[in-house]
Amino acid sequence: MAIGMKKWLANGANWMDGIIVILSLVELIFMSGSGAGGAMKAVRIFRVFRVLRIIRLLRSLKSMVQIINVMSRSIMSFMYLGMLILLFVFIYALLGMSFFGGQFTDPGTVGTVRYNFDNFNQAFITSFVLLTVENWN
Repeated sequence: MAIGMKKWLANGANWMDGIIVILSLVELIFMSGSGAGGAMKAVRIFRVFRVLRIIRLLRSLKSMVQIINVMSRSIMSFMYLGMLILLFVFIYALLGMSFFGGQFTDPGTVGTVRYNFDNFNQAFITSFVLLTVENWN
């Protein structure tokens, strides 16, 4: 509506967007009734093309390319930091198993406390929870 019907119809990409939107609406109508419309699942693939148009547009902007490069380098740094934190949690889980394994029992209930160091899975979860709770306070 903003650019007018003639300008909108002149662009081929707008035609593709319009067809995808219309097919998506048809899919919604058929899927809301019975379970029919299995052939309409292929319409979902065409939605990817709309996203690819945006990515192509972003590549043409020099400043956006620079921002995306900085973000990709930052993500690698965060991955290394995340692996370091997981290594610390792993070490603390093993230490907790050796120091506190089998020692947490709750006299009010039958069995052990929910967060314990009896096996590695529970020790890892307990160490991770303790690490995150300590950082919140």
